[in-house]
Amino acid sequence: MTAPGTRTSLVGMEVFRAAADVRHLHCVDVAGETHPLSPVSSGFVTIRPRGFKEDMTTALGALGWGRPVAFVEDACGLAEFAAAATESEYLPAAKDGTEPVAFVVPTLFRSRRAGSIERRLTKRRGAAAPDPHPLAAAPVNAGPLDAGHPSTPQCVRAVGVGPWTPAGGEAALGSLDTGCPVVMTDWTYRHTFTRTPGHERFPAHVLPYRYGDFDQNIDQVDEALSALHAAGHDRVGLLVEGNPDTYDVLDGLPLTGREIHVTPGVPIGLLAAARTGRYFREDPFARSFAYLSGLHGRHSLPPQQFLGELTSYLSAGITCVLVEMHKGDVDLALEAVRLCGQEKSAVLMSNHFSSEEETVFLHGTPEGLRQGLPADRGGLSTLLIADGGLQ
Repeated sequence: MTAPGTRTSLVGMEVFRAAADVRHLHCVDVAGETHPLSPVSSGFVTIRPRGFKEDMTTALGALGWGRPVAFVEDACGLAEFAAAATESEYLPAAKDGTEPVAFVVPTLFRSRRAGSIERRLTKRRGAAAPDPHPLAAAPVNAGPLDAGHPSTPQCVRAVGVGPWTPAGGEAALGSLDTGCPVVMTDWTYRHTFTRTPGHERFPAHVLPYRYGDFDQNIDQVDEALSALHAAGHDRVGLLVEGNPDTYDVLDGLPLTGREIHVTPGVPIGLLAAARTGRYFREDPFARSFAYLSGLHGRHSLPPQQFLGELTSYLSAGITCVLVEMHKGDVDLALEAVRLCGQEKSAVLMSNHFSSEEETVFLHGTPEGLRQGLPADRGGLSTLLIADGGLQ
């Protein structure tokens, strides 16, 4: 058993490094092309098992909902048992002869992700008049893209970036070759890339972030990488950041004619929740957490599943971090608190890591939580719900 002082941080980089290590082991074939799937791409549950009896119900419940589960420092062998009991895939991520993180990925997750990719490709094929190629509209510090025919596979270095990147300096972009073009959204360009020391070494290809249609974000990244490949760029960078849905970009990129290597980052919503966790009397991330997106429709999930799944996690005492939450989703989350029948503390976070940051602390019954909410909660927010009181 690992000593408490040396425990792997549940909200640190280790889980995401492990997910990057096993990504190539979990693939689906859609429309004749192979897509690696990250077990953290669209919401997941992380558990540090205390014992077989204490955590079996939690693990089986999450897998039954189609959620991958990351087991951290699993001394009781719960991950292998849960995989066998649910006919799920067991993906240990070995490190230095040990297995601090192992993923169990249910079949339902695999089929759901494959369905999302197929839905996007069908919509893409049916588009009557696609937008002009984004690279033609928004290259920055980039030379002309001459048409050509790729002769070798394209190596894509996907780097997870976020609030830590500017302070990380050269290390943040250290996996990229100097001079290689780097694809990113306009949001990442403005808020992260241009603030990172050494960014001048890389030509930036900036794509507009589509808030209304996330499928377009995946399509334009795929098209941009293909255009760069055709222009003779066999080594390129791709910056990704944000919440679990950001990893959808990587799941949506097929391996035809390219290799993808991932340098992970911790999603912004989880970082924000971990930072506010210090206001709790006890660490809400010591044992477990569920990380879910309020944009459940993006993953073809009905609101009823979001409500039922969240209620079951809260009833089991699992800390829940809910990202990209609209007003209606926040109300749905508070309904889950009511259904679980337990008092909870909650923190509503908006615009974290910016000058417009706003944090609202709530505690008590569902009615008390609702009364504490501001009348105008704004747009997308992150909501942390956990046991224990606030300091």
